[in-house]
Amino acid sequence: MRLPDPSGLSLPREPVRLLRRGVRHVVGALLGLVLGALLLLTIPLLLVRWRRPFRAVRRWESGRLDRFYRFRLGTSPEEFLGPRRAALHALLAGVLGYIMADLLLLVAAIVLGSLIQTIIVEPVVFEFSLWVISRPALPVLLIFGTSSLLAAAVFAELAAWAQALLLRRWTSVAREDALETRISRLLTTRRGVVLAIDDERRRIERDLHDGVQQNVVSLSVTLARARRTPDADRARELLDQAHAQSQSLIEEVRQVAWQVYPNALDEHGLATALGDVADASPLPVHLEHAVSGELPRAVESAAYFVVREAVNNVVKHAAASEVRIMLEERGTEERRTLVVSIRDDGIGGADPEGGGLQGLARRVAALDGTVSVDSPVGGPTIITAEVPCD
Repeated sequence: MRLPDPSGLSLPREPVRLLRRGVRHVVGALLGLVLGALLLLTIPLLLVRWRRPFRAVRRWESGRLDRFYRFRLGTSPEEFLGPRRAALHALLAGVLGYIMADLLLLVAAIVLGSLIQTIIVEPVVFEFSLWVISRPALPVLLIFGTSSLLAAAVFAELAAWAQALLLRRWTSVAREDALETRISRLLTTRRGVVLAIDDERRRIERDLHDGVQQNVVSLSVTLARARRTPDADRARELLDQAHAQSQSLIEEVRQVAWQVYPNALDEHGLATALGDVADASPLPVHLEHAVSGELPRAVESAAYFVVREAVNNVVKHAAASEVRIMLEERGTEERRTLVVSIRDDGIGGADPEGGGLQGLARRVAALDGTVSVDSPVGGPTIITAEVPCD
């Protein structure tokens, strides 16, 4: 009997994501106990104008909210988290962290105690004032151990919710990994992908009908005229004209195919493909490619089309004199993000809800990324796309 090879097996992505989130929230709550206490201790130092410790701990607390809870605050903590608000926030973080530490201590006591009792084959005894309960150690380990861990994860989620609720009194708070946010984003992304595919098909059909098809008809008419004319010189002239039209037709077909998907992206990489976009633009395009590592093909494709469509929009609508494109990689090795920024010095006033920018947002959202547009009237316009690489 041949056993199955488990090397190709992998855990489902969403349960693993939920597990990681639960661990992050538990660790974040524990760090809230430490940083909350430190923040309370540094607030009195402001009375003697010693601000550096308070600012340092406040910066650490901002990092905790970002790294462990994935909070995206509308303003920086320096703007809204003064001494009084910091004291209230620190008190809440400290209380929640203390409860979490006590809960984890109870979990450790139950799990380790039940494990030891299982090894020595002794029952677990719960003694109360009115009664005593004796149960086999293994069921206690499985039932109470798992339920205690689940309780810790649920409390960690409640702690994150409570801190977000308090912070929303002072600034806007968005949670990247909130379940309802992610489900809504997935539903919106699915609809957006369908719309983007339909828009792309209509664009290709329009390019073929209005451009390639018309030139093919014109070439056919020219060849028919050359075949019917009795004048040899006139026939030769028409054949030369047909040859020129065929060369133009080949170039037009190549352009349509390049707009569908550029071969340079697969053959030479993202930097070369974007260089071709810059060379083809009638405006000066300054490209800065600061990504050294290898990117997934889907990420490269999304970045390429974002840049190309953004440059086309600048040429058509922005009345700009130049375009600057910046590609860089942020985050850690486990959580990389490609950041694409397109900046022009045009008239501004770009509508984020317009068809072109919405098409970019749909393409990036299909990879769980985001697109932001900053375009005040008078310019400049900055389009920033963030695409996860994992």
